[in-house]
Amino acid sequence: MADRHHYVSRFHLREFCDPASLKLPDPWLWLGDCSTRIVRRRSPRNVAWSRGMFDGPGGLEDPEASLEEHLSNRVEGPAAFPLRRLSRSGLGEVSEIPPELSRYLGWAAARSLPMKHLAERWIDSLPRPEELELAEPPPPGFEEIRKRPRLHRMEHPQFGIRDDVDPEEVDDLRATGWHLRLTDADFAEMVHLQAWYFQIRWFPRLSWSVLRPPPSSYFVLSDRPVVWSVLGDVNLPPNALRSPDALLIAPLARDVALLGYNSARGDPPPLTPAEVNSFAAAAAHSWVVGPTLDSVEDTLRAGDDSGLPIA
Repeated sequence: MADRHHYVSRFHLREFCDPASLKLPDPWLWLGDCSTRIVRRRSPRNVAWSRGMFDGPGGLEDPEASLEEHLSNRVEGPAAFPLRRLSRSGLGEVSEIPPELSRYLGWAAARSLPMKHLAERWIDSLPRPEELELAEPPPPGFEEIRKRPRLHRMEHPQFGIRDDVDPEEVDDLRATGWHLRLTDADFAEMVHLQAWYFQIRWFPRLSWSVLRPPPSSYFVLSDRPVVWSVLGDVNLPPNALRSPDALLIAPLARDVALLGYNSARGDPPPLTPAEVNSFAAAAAHSWVVGPTLDSVEDTLRAGDDSGLPIA
C-alpha cells in the first residue's frame, strides 16, 4: 500500500495545535468538516494526507528521484527555521521573505489537493492552443525542462473515462466535450512547475505584511493553506496575482499570518482575524483546522452567514 503523503506539511499543521495540548506527547488541533460542520479533535499526522500523492519524480530530472523526498529535504526542512523566526517577529511590513520560506509557500500554494480539482477546472476553461495569448514569458530555465511523454486520462459525460489518450489528442478531444483529468503523475509534475512560477513570477510582485491576532483570538488554516483572491474571488488561477487588486493570505501559525498585496494600491488593507479566517474558509474544499473548538466553529458559522463557498 502506498505511503501517506501530506499535501499540507505536518510541521505547518502543528503550528495550529491547541495550546492546551502542546506539552502532551501527541498534541491535537480541531478539524471542522465543511460539509457536515462537525468539529473533532485530530492529530496533525492524521490530517491533510493522500496515499501515494507524490510518488515518482514529479518535475525532477532523474526519473528515479522521489518528489516526496525532495519535499521533505529541500522544501520543508529548510523552511522550519525561517518560519519560527518570522513567528517571533512583530507586526508590520517585512522587506522580503527568506528564500527558504518563499520556496515552501510556493509549494504549499501549488500542492494542496483542492488545487488539483481547481486545475482541472482551469484547464477546462482554456481556449485551444492556437487561440492562447502569451501574457508573459516563462521563467529562465523553463526551456530546459525534460519532457516526459505519457498517456493521459480524459472523461466524457456520455462516454466515460479513457486512460489511453496520447498528448497529441488532448486538444481535439477537448473540443468534442472531453475533459482532462489529472493523474497523480500529471499533478506531481504540474505542482513542481507551478511552485516555481509562484517563487519566480508571482511572489516577487507582492509586498508583504505580518498579521497578528489580538489576545484570545486565533488564525485558522484550511486545505488550501495559501489563498489568493481578486475582489473576493478565491478560485482564480495563480496568474490573477498580476492584478493590482490581488491579495494573498498565508496563515503560518495560530498567531501569525502573511499578507501579500500589490503596493501600487497603497497601504495594506486592515484585516481582522475573522476576515483572515474568512479567506481560509472561502477557499476550503473539505476542512478547516484551528487551535480551539470555538475558532473553528466560528469560522464555519461565519461562512454560513456570509454565503462563503466552503462546502
